Amino acid sequence: MASRYGVLTALSITDLIAIRFGVSGLVVLPFIIYYKPWETLTLFRTLIYSFLLGPVYMTFVFSGFVYAPASHSAVFFNGFLPFLTLLISLIWLKEKISRLQSFSVLLILLGAFLILLDGAKLNIENSWFGDLLFLIAGLLFAIYIVVSRAWKITIPELIFCTAFINFLIYIPFWMIFFPNNFSSISNIDLFTQIIFQGIVPNLIGLLLVTIAVKKIGPAPTSAFLAGVPATASILSIFILGEYLGVQGWLGILSITPGILFLALINNN
Repeated sequence: MASRYGVLTALSITDLIAIRFGVSGLVVLPFIIYYKPWETLTLFRTLIYSFLLGPVYMTFVFSGFVYAPASHSAVFFNGFLPFLTLLISLIWLKEKISRLQSFSVLLILLGAFLILLDGAKLNIENSWFGDLLFLIAGLLFAIYIVVSRAWKITIPELIFCTAFINFLIYIPFWMIFFPNNFSSISNIDLFTQIIFQGIVPNLIGLLLVTIAVKKIGPAPTSAFLAGVPATASILSIFILGEYLGVQGWLGILSITPGILFLALINNN
């Protein structure tokens, strides 16, 4: 929601990316100096980690919000994550996909679409390009989920690559080639983006995802991330007073067992 709100302000996509990596890069600097994560990283892995969740990934995400509403990201990004994660694990790691896993993914996708349809018309004709961008961003995130497990990324390595390296690469480029629009928005809007772009997703969110991948594996982690549409719908009842229709409740009833099945499956 914060990202969708951000692209509707006077801030450009390049400004939003600068906020994300500028703030997070400065915040993690003391930790980088203390832990020295570059000592345990090869150049190849540093580049891969930095690219997967770097400026290119964020360009797809923010551009998706320009062409499609936030509700579509919950389906075409979060909803497709379990499918994409299992597909990448099958192709790269040669991990077998069980029938229960396939059924769980179908339940999650069905539930995500039902929740989307409960709130608004899909309107693919006008938003298909944004939906495609969300899918590409979801693919990059799914690759990161699998890679982080396969290569056993540590927390210091994570914040070094995703926050600090991207800070060093992107911020000078942005300052030289792109004008900023910070003076065109209110202080409260700018502060909101600083918190919800620079700290919450790029630091707290990625740390939690990486820890979850280490503890429970890629498939269950992506399954819980796919629960975003259902969680948001339930919270909206208590916070916004927006009540679900029949399709919304059917969507939650479909997503919940799908997540539980994937989370409880013992891949070994």
